[in-house]
Amino acid sequence: MDIQFDRPAEAMAAITWLICSADDVGSVEERDFLHAHVKNTQDFSGMSQAEFSSLLASTRTKLFNSLDNNGFCLAPPAIDTVISAAGTTLNSEQKLQAYIMAVELAKADGLVDEERVILEKLRARFQISFDMTNQ
Repeated sequence: MDIQFDRPAEAMAAITWLICSADDVGSVEERDFLHAHVKNTQDFSGMSQAEFSSLLASTRTKLFNSLDNNGFCLAPPAIDTVISAAGTTLNSEQKLQAYIMAVELAKADGLVDEERVILEKLRARFQISFDMTNQ
């Protein structure tokens, strides 16, 4: 299956879902980080709390209705599809911002192997030369 994002904010929201669902457990720390830090990044900064929450919910629905998943976690080919679609939607600056955001979100509750795999795929696809996962 294929997916397209209507705007950069939707692509960024999809990346947050990749990280939050990577280990089959969306944590309170991840939720708090999303609303305290991610919501204030450049592509989300003009949104109210309600608009941000709505974007996250609609993006999750789009991902999980369109791509293979187990009910909470996207299947590996679906992860690749999301990253590829985000890569075509985001400009170079937004790709860097998305990678940094994803690493910080993953670290919010402790970086796990499943998240590391996604972060490496993001880094490679977005052609980011440095690895933030070991910092």
